[in-house]
Amino acid sequence: MTDQPDNKPVVKELSGRIGKYEIKRPVGKGAMGQVYEAHDTILDRAVALKVMVANIVDDPELKQRFEREAKAVAKLKHPNVVTVFDLGSHVDGSPFIVMELLDGQDLQKAVRQHPPMTVDRKVAIIVQVLQGLAHAHQAGIVHRDIKPANIFIQKDGQVKIMDFGVARLTTASMTGTGNIVGTADYMSPEQVKGSKVDGRSDVFSVGCMLYELTAGRRPFHSDNLMAIFYKITHEEPNFDLIPGGPEYDALLPILKKSLAKELPERFQTAYDFAIALREWLRVYATASAGNVLEQIVEMEAPTSPPQPMTDAQGATVVPAQTGEVGGTMELGRRAPAGSGARRAGTVAPTQRGGLAPTVVGGGTAPGPTMRPGTTRLGGAAAPTVLRQARAAPEARPSGGHLVLYVASGGMAVALLGAGAYIYLTKMQPPPTTLASLPATAVAPAPTTVATPTPPPPTTASPPTFGEAKGKGATAMKAAKAAIDRNDYDRALNFAQEALRADQDNPDAKRMAEGALNGQRAAARLRAAESALRQGDFATATAEAEAASKFAPWDGQPTSLIVRIRDAQLQLEREKAAKAQSEQAQKLTAQVNTYINQGITALGNKQYDVAIKLYDEALRLDPGNATAIQARIGAITAKSLSEAASTGATSRPAGRSFVGGRTQASSAEKAGAFSEAFEETAGVDVKKGSQAAALPGKLIFEVSPDPVRPREKYAVNVQLQNEGDAPIQIRGLQLITSINGGKSQGQLPPLTASVAPRQKALLYRVENEYWKEDTISWSMEAIVTTGRGETYRNTVSWK
Repeated sequence: MTDQPDNKPVVKELSGRIGKYEIKRPVGKGAMGQVYEAHDTILDRAVALKVMVANIVDDPELKQRFEREAKAVAKLKHPNVVTVFDLGSHVDGSPFIVMELLDGQDLQKAVRQHPPMTVDRKVAIIVQVLQGLAHAHQAGIVHRDIKPANIFIQKDGQVKIMDFGVARLTTASMTGTGNIVGTADYMSPEQVKGSKVDGRSDVFSVGCMLYELTAGRRPFHSDNLMAIFYKITHEEPNFDLIPGGPEYDALLPILKKSLAKELPERFQTAYDFAIALREWLRVYATASAGNVLEQIVEMEAPTSPPQPMTDAQGATVVPAQTGEVGGTMELGRRAPAGSGARRAGTVAPTQRGGLAPTVVGGGTAPGPTMRPGTTRLGGAAAPTVLRQARAAPEARPSGGHLVLYVASGGMAVALLGAGAYIYLTKMQPPPTTLASLPATAVAPAPTTVATPTPPPPTTASPPTFGEAKGKGATAMKAAKAAIDRNDYDRALNFAQEALRADQDNPDAKRMAEGALNGQRAAARLRAAESALRQGDFATATAEAEAASKFAPWDGQPTSLIVRIRDAQLQLEREKAAKAQSEQAQKLTAQVNTYINQGITALGNKQYDVAIKLYDEALRLDPGNATAIQARIGAITAKSLSEAASTGATSRPAGRSFVGGRTQASSAEKAGAFSEAFEETAGVDVKKGSQAAALPGKLIFEVSPDPVRPREKYAVNVQLQNEGDAPIQIRGLQLITSINGGKSQGQLPPLTASVAPRQKALLYRVENEYWKEDTISWSMEAIVTTGRGETYRNTVSWK
């Protein structure tokens, strides 16, 4: 959601030329402007030209935001951030920005393509997004509108962050407008509350994207805007929607941390988030995504502390330290030399190994060295920079000599800088650095590894690697390169060579000490690997953590700790699965034992014992079909045995099925006759007072007769026509009564007409089982004819 007027701005497409840019075609529309593919006629290259929509040009705030977008992005030079080439104004006053032309599609469209992306491909995309954001955050810029539509995936797989149209400098004066800026589904809790935001807001938005990529839906989506805001601030996403599997189980803690509502519980930097996902990729990236992982490893994250920022009014401000830390922020190899040129008034980039940054002032004289601390940054120690307070500019007095005032101002600045430096030096305790401690004081060296005696410690401020001068400079550069590739033996040799050239060189001493600690770290890593192979996770973890303390710049210990943790979790899962399988086998064996014992008891006519054994089997396995059937058989056998032993049953012996008299009635004539089966077998009594008027007779045939418990039986319902005209059948109803319970229903007759002097089957009840507890049973049939006649009869078990 962006700050837009209620009425949609009218976008008028342009053609022709704007300045030196020849418009080719429109390619898209943003919140505040139209984007065209254009041709730079001077540099002969294709570019993307974004022009502000005409009907909001006169709005100072929107125009200012548009220009701020260009200035903010123009500061960023990173492979994962769209590059801005130029900024200008059209003849009608509409400002425009010129950016690199991208070839591909945004993430919102890419995830809908077939075949679907693999999870490691999705994570690799998110890592590149975080790399670009880490660089922007270092420059003091928060995007504030991270969403899939603003993430562009080029055809070569490179990811670009687009549309910094709502990005604002983290401490710019314009953050006090109180407006909500950002897309609702991806906003952070602090954005929803209108609080001041920093880079951790973008971290939350990236977490929302990662959730959507893995779960297939947005974490806080709702049809109502206020409902979305409530979910973001009060409810947790449904993490049960994340698929199962070891790769998702390992990804879930990272995802939860990125979506933490409280700032201290969230990833404090985009870099930390990226490091966690990179370690995940090293374990779970598939072979097909290996090139993607290599591409990420080689990407360069921002390597300097947060820079001073300039807001839209041009006032220089110092970014607040809201979770961002200075120091090295690398995902892979270092940027080429000279990629980060120093400028007057900026902070020089820090190097690896936890070295302190130096502030370079105006002119050629370096400013005072800032006092470093160490802050953990993705497994590496990074310096925390204490900046000098800026002196407020003094008003220029009227009259006087310009050179005198300039000289006086320069002297005042120098005195302020010197005073601040002396204050920091004298009033604060000296920093504890690697160079200020003996090598053995950092961490105990393993007794099995022989290491050369380190040179004497020095209290000099740590140098910036790569700027060694004088004697041994070549050896120092070679030592630094060796440390960068974790070749500590060669690094120590080069450092000692530099010491031989200049034994008082503090940089060489520092380098030698770092190489020694790197050797110790390598030894601890070998010990950790050995312990891991033997399944000793506690020792492996302790050794890997010790290696990390020796060489915090080295990413191998962190990677090994992740492997140890995953191996330990896998072993625990295997143990749990084995225990569950063994328990299931024991349960099955016990159930079978109860069933077999029940069969034996039943064979010995111990019916109660058998029933109890089957009950025990069903207690352990309620759905066991064998136990269910065996229990029914035991109960039946017990009933039959008891009946045989007492010589009586609950039903009188010698029962059979007896048909009643047919009751006939007509709407035209009231009459009745009966054709009955007398209860004495072989006797057929006929009464024909009105047989000619109502010729139909209902007859039941039941088989077998007699019927035994649990035996199938069938009932045929027939109509005998003793008249001279056909009987048209209109309906049939059966009412069955068993032990006092009735069931009835209208049934479709099997025949529609019964010919004169013929008998026809109207319905057949079959495949019914005679229940062993039956005390009484009867069935009544009611037939209606086309002439309005009704015939009733009942058969009973007597």
